Amino acid sequence: MITYDYPLNAQIRTLLKLTSLFDRLHFYVGQDSPHSHHAALMTMFEILDITIRDDIKSDLLMALERQRQVLLTLRHNPKVEQEPLEKTISELELAVFNCQQTKGKFGEHLRNHEWLMSVKQRASIPGGLCDFDAPPYHYWLMQDVQSRRQELLAWLEPMESTYRAMQVQLSLLKDSGKTQSLVAVKGSFQQARVGAEAKLLRVQLDQSYACTPEISANKYMLNIRFLQLGVTTRGIVYSEDIPFNLITCSF
Repeated sequence: MITYDYPLNAQIRTLLKLTSLFDRLHFYVGQDSPHSHHAALMTMFEILDITIRDDIKSDLLMALERQRQVLLTLRHNPKVEQEPLEKTISELELAVFNCQQTKGKFGEHLRNHEWLMSVKQRASIPGGLCDFDAPPYHYWLMQDVQSRRQELLAWLEPMESTYRAMQVQLSLLKDSGKTQSLVAVKGSFQQARVGAEAKLLRVQLDQSYACTPEISANKYMLNIRFLQLGVTTRGIVYSEDIPFNLITCSF
């Protein structure tokens, strides 16, 4: 099965983008080649660009506090298993605490780093970081792998607690999902109501179907078209019935 996420508000859209970028960043930092560490730095710059206008940390802490309050109301509820509940509350509270310990706005230490911002500016020019145009950056890439990695980790570390808090929020949201087994007749599906509280839709289908979902949704209407893959068939709706799972997450 392959899962496609569709966020229903701007905050969840941003969190999904950021966690995806952080996963990519962690992968590249763990590699040894200069090309991988270049990709890590470019990914770090993408994270900065996404968060330049939003106070990600503040918004995240407020959302986690709301979730904590909801979970606290479930304590001593006989219909809720208490051990997993207490574990979830502890993880949430630890994520909030660690996030609060990081001073300043998210990514502020990077935006105040003169050398990094000069590299970021050059990176916005196609080919702007070639060795003959950016000798100091070329010198950095030619340092031994451990030196480069230590610097990357030092730049990454102040953002890690916020990243882990994002993971907790998205995990709680996805775990709250309610699953429906449905069929898209001749590749199309429509539902009259999504729900005012829904924040994330997830579509799961078997990978044997060579198509991807095109989703259009709000709290009043959901439309899904499964489009055939291939450069010559773009925009063509799959002609067969497609069974799929629709998971609605609203925590």
